[in-house]
Amino acid sequence: MAELQQSASERSGAIRFLDGLDRFIGLICRSAVLTTGSALLVSIIVTVIARYVIDVGGIDWSEELPRQLFSWFIMAGVVLALQSGNHIAVDLIMNFLAAPAKRILVSFTNLLICVGYVYLFFTALEVADIAAAEMNPMLGTPNSLPFYALAAGSLLTAIGALSISVRVFLLGADARPQGSAEESVV
Repeated sequence: MAELQQSASERSGAIRFLDGLDRFIGLICRSAVLTTGSALLVSIIVTVIARYVIDVGGIDWSEELPRQLFSWFIMAGVVLALQSGNHIAVDLIMNFLAAPAKRILVSFTNLLICVGYVYLFFTALEVADIAAAEMNPMLGTPNSLPFYALAAGSLLTAIGALSISVRVFLLGADARPQGSAEESVV
């Protein structure tokens, strides 16, 4: 009986740690979406005003900025979609599996996702090193920034997938993130 209580205590400690980690990653990603989304919107407004209102044909920095920020915006959204379960998934097979099989399938699938994104993380870092030699003429920033966004998003996605895998392994398949019903096709 003491072993069972200790196991439940360790499990709840692990779940509390994962919850805190997920909240922290979610905060970082929501901040990135808000910041980059606002900067992208301002850039678009400035470009439209420059082209159509004051008729100068465009402002160079406002055309370079979206190329540097869009990948940060998208990758933060990818992580948030994973955390909330609002990503593309085909769950047809889940309806036919028993609870232990669901637990194994979801845990294993998320471990595969984790491994894939860890590989993508290292690949993005290699490409960023290559792209760092090129600079944006107006902003003066290296062209490696979007690849660092891919690397950062991949690492956070890998951590999120690992968190889901551990949570499901400890608590069962119902502990996986469930997307919004209105975004689901049954």
